Amino acid sequence: MTDMQWKKRLLVLASVMAIAACVTSCSGSEKLSRVGVESVIGVWEGKNGETVRLQVDHRFTASGFDWGSISSWSGCPQGEGAGMWAFWGSDPDSPETSSVLEKYVEGDTVHLSFDGVEQGTCVIDLNAVDSGSTLCLSDDIEIPCSLDIKLVRQNSAAS
Repeated sequence: MTDMQWKKRLLVLASVMAIAACVTSCSGSEKLSRVGVESVIGVWEGKNGETVRLQVDHRFTASGFDWGSISSWSGCPQGEGAGMWAFWGSDPDSPETSSVLEKYVEGDTVHLSFDGVEQGTCVIDLNAVDSGSTLCLSDDIEIPCSLDIKLVRQNSAAS
């Protein structure tokens, strides 16, 4: 094999590896983790001071977010937000459909429903990743971490 052939093979191999690395890291795919209510109750904080408090009574408060800027949904509130949270789930009687109901006691996605916001105008989900130790914010049900904001648990005190 000539020196030129060797360089061409090396270049092709490097290109293939670069494409594979990009597909893996750029795909936005995160492995979701199924968690229970007790695993999500508490205060979750992002690296820039964003905070979400998930309470036992299915209420939540959120601060440090500019929902209108970070989300593609037009109805998301500005500044602090509050409302109800619940897991996405499927009813055993109709597994082909999914919904957000307080009766679901576990799941991999927590949906935030903001007070005073018309249903369907703001979709914000918290997706459990890293075995449930991290919640990724998403405004796209198909991309678990679409907003590039990850929250980690600050405490487990239920409110």
